Amino acid sequence: MRLASLGAGCLVLIALLSSVSGARPQDDEKNAPETLIKSAKFLEDKPLDSKAKDVRAWALKWLIATDKVSVTICSLLVSGIDKKYKYSGEIFSQYTIGMAAFKLSKPEKASDEDGAQLAGIESALTSYTAMVKEQPKSKNTFLDELLAKRSSGELVTFVKENNCKEKK
Repeated sequence: MRLASLGAGCLVLIALLSSVSGARPQDDEKNAPETLIKSAKFLEDKPLDSKAKDVRAWALKWLIATDKVSVTICSLLVSGIDKKYKYSGEIFSQYTIGMAAFKLSKPEKASDEDGAQLAGIESALTSYTAMVKEQPKSKNTFLDELLAKRSSGELVTFVKENNCKEKK
């Protein structure tokens, strides 16, 4: 996993990545890529489920250890979310897992970094929407702005223009 252009928000992400537990769904290494893709979907739909923490931890641990996929974590999402946001770890994780799921499910696009970034942000936004539905107090201004950009068709352009760049 590669970290690029991270701002102050990277400390939260680095702490999260370094603290992942050994939790792992029952699976063997051969099926791990498919398990990661399924895990991304599960975490999009049920980010606050009682099993989500273990699934998330396994996925991040596998991403750190594997050579089957590599993702670049950019500041676009990391720097936009206040580190005091209760679910920042879940959102950052989903962004990372979503990028990996994109690359694993579409190997022909594995080198499309803009596509991977967009997929990761879309995955994080899907997860965020599910969180807000379950816990309305989990709203976040920056994520709501990204949802508005997605609704207006501006998200793709926004990601391309701001991918791996410091937030202004």
